Amino acid sequence: MKKDLPVKIAILGFGGRAGGMAEYALQHPDQLRVVSVADPQPGQRQWAKERFGPECRIFESGEDFYRHIHELDVDGVWVISQERTHAQLAVPALERGLPLIVEKPLATSLRDAYQICDAYDRNPVPLTVPHSMRYLASYRKVKEIAESGVLGRLLHIHAVEQIDHQHTVGYYRRGPGMYRSNTVFLLAKCSHDIDIINWMMGGVRARSVACFGGADYFKPRPDLPEICSQACPQASTCPFFGAHFASKPYVVDKDTMAVGQGDLCVWNSGAEQVDHQTVIIQYEDGTTADFTLKCFGDNRRPLQITGSLGTVYATPETVELVIYHPSRVEKFGPEQLPVQPGTHGGADFALIRDWIEAVTTGRQTSSATVHESAEAVAVCIA
Repeated sequence: MKKDLPVKIAILGFGGRAGGMAEYALQHPDQLRVVSVADPQPGQRQWAKERFGPECRIFESGEDFYRHIHELDVDGVWVISQERTHAQLAVPALERGLPLIVEKPLATSLRDAYQICDAYDRNPVPLTVPHSMRYLASYRKVKEIAESGVLGRLLHIHAVEQIDHQHTVGYYRRGPGMYRSNTVFLLAKCSHDIDIINWMMGGVRARSVACFGGADYFKPRPDLPEICSQACPQASTCPFFGAHFASKPYVVDKDTMAVGQGDLCVWNSGAEQVDHQTVIIQYEDGTTADFTLKCFGDNRRPLQITGSLGTVYATPETVELVIYHPSRVEKFGPEQLPVQPGTHGGADFALIRDWIEAVTTGRQTSSATVHESAEAVAVCIA
């Protein structure tokens, strides 16, 4: 069923990620309006009230929102809550025929992912999972090149996400991402990248997956205390010394506004996550791919696709095409691949525009489908 502008949405889960995406409604009130927000944290509910005014209905939980949904004029729902809650919040919207945005990763288990897929198959409304990198001009150029045939037979895809070590330490050694029971590092942080690899394969499915890695640097240190203090023998030399964060809030993730205990020793915090991991994928047509997650250095995301006739090298900002015979090189930079305003290089706003157009015209979105998103979940937790 087509909706009129502005599309009226409820946001379930209002952390920093939701706040950044909802900025679109504040900048384009003629296209999008936030009419309800649900979040269990009082501070986040107050933030929503201040941003969207008294007409925005505020609830303490998604369940509470659904109990009162008959009182609201809602055209669609955005589920941007903790990933383990996605299925329980997305399925009721699908059962009511409401268009959805469900934050990536789609779910933390195949059971939940397939539950969302089944509900979608019964009610195929416009549904977007924000694998936002699909909307970056650079990756769209790579997709265009891969589909054009200029690379010949695709043989291998290589991708890396190199996460800033401060983010790794803050969120995954001292923050809410410490424990595998809360999140699988690869799934939470890198389903974007696995989705991009799958997308480049053009519908060819993964046949087998192997994985290697571990916590080989951040190992327990019995010679160090569990809490950073000047008494620690490494206090003057440790690059992660955090005693100055003691007894005050420490925001470790701008997307979620998550707060960590900043004075935990990074070696002795009890964190269960890896500090490096490599995934090797074989697809049904024989093509192979590898993806490496590294928790050290600066933020980088190189992508390379090797074919029988050429290779394409890409970053989120640039693309370079190398043809073997006759030898030639084509480069695409910021002039050909402009970065748009907004988060993730403008990709988030592009995704939202696409979703709004789908909701108002009745078509499906051009983003990752719910089944493609479930495939990324399957590869990440295989």
